Amino acid sequence: MAVSTVVVLGLTAACSGSGGDGKGDGDGAGGGKPSKSAEAGTSSVTAKLEKVALASGDVKKYKVEVTKGSEKSAGSEKSGGEATPPAGRVNPAECRPLSEMLTAAAPATSKAHVSRTLSPTDVADTTTTEVVLLAYGQADAEKAMDTLRTATKSKKCATFRDGGRRYIGVRPQPAPVGGDEAVSYKLASRSGEFLDRDRVTVVRSGSTVIAFRASNVFDPESAKTDEEGEAAGLPEKFRDGVTADPKVADAIVDAQLAKLAEAKAK
Repeated sequence: MAVSTVVVLGLTAACSGSGGDGKGDGDGAGGGKPSKSAEAGTSSVTAKLEKVALASGDVKKYKVEVTKGSEKSAGSEKSGGEATPPAGRVNPAECRPLSEMLTAAAPATSKAHVSRTLSPTDVADTTTTEVVLLAYGQADAEKAMDTLRTATKSKKCATFRDGGRRYIGVRPQPAPVGGDEAVSYKLASRSGEFLDRDRVTVVRSGSTVIAFRASNVFDPESAKTDEEGEAAGLPEKFRDGVTADPKVADAIVDAQLAKLAEAKAK
């Protein structure tokens, strides 16, 4: 995976007049409601993320759309209508970073985020990929990657719950070489007779964190039918089952990092 581009956009600079790591910049001394200047700064960062997010035509053979619900506001200036898992919902608690990267929601320590969903134009390819760009303060971005990496390696997180959903088969995966650092993992969850499978790759470039989540669904019945079809000599294009784990396409990662690099160069 060609992800060697190192991009430091400084997207969080607008969130803080001090230009520091961004911690606590949105709150007053009493920890009350964020100031108007802080909200304006967050809106500015969101606008910058929107400009560098993938769009139609950026990745060949993929349709790019704004992730459903991510264009709405959830009572804050962050771009995104979903809420991150509330405290206590993820069990064990140390597995929360794994769950945070599975939605278009923004983790509490991030400044802003935007999300795009990419669907292949080839109907035979059923893997969809969600790309979430997150702006942090530098220290918070590094901490987010550290806690995520620790969670992928924790035996306690081999299986965990997020509300009523149980995730299984959590395993760290080889991470791409590039950016400042990267973490990859896979996991799955059951939905009735189906198995929802995810492969997540998270890349940090400076204070910007990008989460790539590839997903598909395993249908045991379709897989069984396909095996019978293969034995009978049925061409692969006529088989409907998805047996392979999803993978984050190199083309998607390359296109997103290239767009970030282009924005920085301007």
